[in-house]
Amino acid sequence: MPYPMFQLYTSHEEIALIEEPTAVSIGVFDGVHRGHRHLLSTLRGRFPRLAPLVVTLTAHPSFVLGRRQSEYWLDDPEEHLRMLFEAGAKYVAVLPFTAEVATLTATEMVGLMQRELHMEALLLGYDSRFGNRSKDDFAQLPTYCAAHGIDLWQGDPYLVDGTPISSSRIRQSLLDGLVETTADLLGRRYALQGTVQHGRGVGRTLGFPTANISLASTRKMLPAEGVYAVRLNGQPGIANLGAAPTFSIEQKNLEVYLIDFDGDLYDQHAEVAFIHRLRSVLHFDSTAALQHQIALDTEMARLWF
Repeated sequence: MPYPMFQLYTSHEEIALIEEPTAVSIGVFDGVHRGHRHLLSTLRGRFPRLAPLVVTLTAHPSFVLGRRQSEYWLDDPEEHLRMLFEAGAKYVAVLPFTAEVATLTATEMVGLMQRELHMEALLLGYDSRFGNRSKDDFAQLPTYCAAHGIDLWQGDPYLVDGTPISSSRIRQSLLDGLVETTADLLGRRYALQGTVQHGRGVGRTLGFPTANISLASTRKMLPAEGVYAVRLNGQPGIANLGAAPTFSIEQKNLEVYLIDFDGDLYDQHAEVAFIHRLRSVLHFDSTAALQHQIALDTEMARLWF
């Protein structure tokens, strides 16, 4: 049975077979950041006669293996695939990462990719490492690849401010609310996507009607709680991400007030791109004080558009 483990895609459809020799890079590729795109550019440049193919995992290995308590991502599945193709992949092979897959050693994984993905070359990231740790044979890859006719290379790090870009570095910038840094590392503004749903209507009574974005279906990491200058589907606005302590609401929500906008967004798809964190979430003693602060937030946000 061909391709028992991989789900194969081109830029516009799922496919059953790959019928040409490929150059492969393997990893989680979480967020498809500037470092990942540099790696894929190297893949295309180093092996111009081979079709560039990315093997990407459906789960963080550290989560499946119990080394991380919760799983969060820097992209959603459709976004992930789209960005890999935009970064230069001709094919993407999605590998469901399970505890069974985790038992494969590095050389077993390389053998699998050679057999099933027509792999003739393998480009590793500068800090890439994979395979079963208890039966670790990663160091044997050069010998194994040479013996099996696989051209093995390792990429170099892509530095910003003298430090390699990594998904963990981007997550930390989000935890700190530094969304400009996040955008610099990703190469694009960090955005959350969801559907506009009916809320409590409190914003309208304050003179600042908000679009309430449902994040129930997202797997993406949320930035630090706070008030942000954002764009919702390109329209400038301010967003409150987090609780609403003034109204004794502890549940984390994403509410966006669109500046100088008059329209109906209910049930529409919304993409909220984060531009700058204006302040933390605060408790106000009165709705009048909250209204005054939202007006100030709006004027501060205008400086970022």
